[in-house]
Amino acid sequence: MKLFKLPGEMASLGSRVYPPSARTRRPRSRALCLAVLALLPLAASAQLDIVITRSTQRAIPIAVVPFEWRVTLGLPYDFARIVEADLERTGQFAPMGRETMITRPTRFSEMRLDNWRIMDVEAVLVGHVSGSEANPAIEFELVDVYAGKSLLVYRLQSTRDAFRATAHRIADLVYEQLTGARGMFSTRLAYVQVTPGREEFRLIVADADGQNPIVVLRSAEPIMSPSWSPDGAYLAYVSFEAGYAEVFVQEVVTGSRRPLSPERATSSAPAWSPDGKLLAVARNVDSNSDIYVYSVDGGSPRRLTRHPATETEPEFSADGDRVYFTSDRGIGPQVYGVPVQGGRAQRVSFTGSYNARPRLQPEGNQMAIVHQQDGRFRIGLLDLRDESLRLLTDGPLDESPSFAPNGRALIFGAGTAAGRGLGVYFIDSGILRLLRAPEGILREPAWGPHETQPNLQGPTP
Repeated sequence: MKLFKLPGEMASLGSRVYPPSARTRRPRSRALCLAVLALLPLAASAQLDIVITRSTQRAIPIAVVPFEWRVTLGLPYDFARIVEADLERTGQFAPMGRETMITRPTRFSEMRLDNWRIMDVEAVLVGHVSGSEANPAIEFELVDVYAGKSLLVYRLQSTRDAFRATAHRIADLVYEQLTGARGMFSTRLAYVQVTPGREEFRLIVADADGQNPIVVLRSAEPIMSPSWSPDGAYLAYVSFEAGYAEVFVQEVVTGSRRPLSPERATSSAPAWSPDGKLLAVARNVDSNSDIYVYSVDGGSPRRLTRHPATETEPEFSADGDRVYFTSDRGIGPQVYGVPVQGGRAQRVSFTGSYNARPRLQPEGNQMAIVHQQDGRFRIGLLDLRDESLRLLTDGPLDESPSFAPNGRALIFGAGTAAGRGLGVYFIDSGILRLLRAPEGILREPAWGPHETQPNLQGPTP
């Protein structure tokens, strides 16, 4: 089969499509050093640093007042600081500094709205924490300063171990109230960290802000293309531990895993169907890569494409009726779509000679792709209605875009002069941030889905 390769990049089946210059090479066998790690009790990887690289929109002035701590035991936890950081990171909000706050109310009834209007603040979040340290309750209100009314009044039950998650929940609710879109702060990321020189690959799961990273898999062989199940309980990914590309499905919390195919076939680039029952993969049969669909419960795969070109990087449509993929059956790599029940593949991308790695915007009409222009690999948004393409990044070696579950942001592997990290582009504000690790390079990110919110009690009367 054919395989394309970026300059300086590691060749892999199905993780991305590259210029047609390199042929497939069987990975050189190395001593296997692989440990499947349960998520909760294991040592974490280093936290990621966030660097602002670009912003294009004026942010809305808001205030997040430090929550009053009414718990009799235990040191106060700064919920407001995490909420503030989440909102600020999107580029849509500009939280005022705490040192400039004239007062620090804990509920709407304590506020003097004229003070906040003078400072041109449009919305204020206030709250307090009460109850016991083992089972505290967090009550908060979001106030529209100019309308003079509460927009949200909520009570959340939490535990000390869940404080950070609870703060992200609060940020989600505030974001949804002010923008109309569901928040993304309680979600998780998966990505691969590579340590050059030590030949170590780590699959990591972290909070959406890059904090609380946990290693869920270590290997001396490459790990690629992580993909979240729709419920966030499983990751599918590619491992080369057997000396060839093979797709595994792993339960995130327990670390339990299994190969997708019982015949241990060469396969790559897994993508889940919206109902979580199917996985589309690029499978190599008779030295040629085509798109196949597997049932997660087992059974023989069903072949969707049959073409001498390289077909890889599948992505299900939102209704599960269609699979998009990358193919070089035309002039250079382009995106095509084929019905899941079988049929003729149709070309989707037409701008330029290189468009690859399709990822659909949730509840939207756009597709994120990797587009090559003037030798630079950049992330772009392809509008499926009129086929127009908007480039979001400058490159030069950007890869593997993945949307946040609300469709308002996307993460990608960012290749810059400073090294490889993870770029996060917020679509509404145009802000671009870079996540970097203290050591190693980061690549192959996947943004996880919205998950169940068990500690959300709902609005108070």
